[in-house]
Amino acid sequence: MGGSIALVQLTELKHQRMKQCAEFQQRSRWQPPYALTTALELQAIEIPRLPKGRAMLNGITVVVPSANERRNLVGINEVTWSFPVDVVMVEQCLCVSPACTWAMFAGWLNLEELIVLAESMMRRDGRLRRTTIEELTAYLDSAREFTEAVFEETGRRPNMFRGYANCRRALRVIQEGTDSSMETRTRLVPLKYGIDAPCVNYKIGVKRLNRAVYLDLAYPEYKICIEFDGGHHAGQWLEDARRRQAIEDEKWRYIQVTKLDLGDEWSEEALARRIADKIQEVTGIPVPVTARKTIQQVCDARAMRRKPLYERIGFEPLLPRVPNANADFPDADDLDGIA
Repeated sequence: MGGSIALVQLTELKHQRMKQCAEFQQRSRWQPPYALTTALELQAIEIPRLPKGRAMLNGITVVVPSANERRNLVGINEVTWSFPVDVVMVEQCLCVSPACTWAMFAGWLNLEELIVLAESMMRRDGRLRRTTIEELTAYLDSAREFTEAVFEETGRRPNMFRGYANCRRALRVIQEGTDSSMETRTRLVPLKYGIDAPCVNYKIGVKRLNRAVYLDLAYPEYKICIEFDGGHHAGQWLEDARRRQAIEDEKWRYIQVTKLDLGDEWSEEALARRIADKIQEVTGIPVPVTARKTIQQVCDARAMRRKPLYERIGFEPLLPRVPNANADFPDADDLDGIA
């Protein structure tokens, strides 16, 4: 368990930004589409880690179709976007849609943060689910179709937006239904070291709790789970300890991850080796940990076609990757407002 920004925090940020935007619209008598970080805040989507020196991504940001339409208002960041601008209404605020916002961010974010942002838009918690992989794909397709239409009309083919290729790469590894950005960053670690991708939010029945729970990340074929611990107050710590014991009682091997296991190559390699060691405990076969791959290499289409490890070593999976309905248990009810 554990996450990055709680639902209540995202909601508070949304209302603060909405108030600022309403004041801006009243003062300027202008209602442009809000873009980038402003669009994320208004739609209660967690902001990814921004590159240093990108101050223009702070404050109120709007989008205009061309430089000629800038108004150059004090305190307002205006970005140009010559591709289709899909919009949604958030109460009285016109926002760039999540899919279009994701595409716009591709020119600012590295590939890993682009994956993190996409998954932040597709949370398991329906209150924070803003888009789907199909909608992200559809927007990229519409941008490509737009360039084709311009070419047919003018004979000049415009360049695709900066980061378009990374968007296509990201779609190969993005998963819907995560609970936090740290969960996403954890999931990418084994992939960087040649280990199969874990499942996201795998549902199991837990007798001690008399209900079903979702494991943050899991290798059900080996009954190994990976849980991110974001650090909590004492009461939450006790609940997490109880949850861990209940999961281990179901004969799952448990790997606990904190922010100290992420963010630098040494720590992430150590985490990958912990995962490999757990798999070896189950299978009795050493699991190689490769040299660190870049995220671009992780997203390579050829890597996606590789057979899973259990097939390559002839191991009979302990559980299927698609969980059963756990009909004997009440449905999992532990979202706890994690973004």
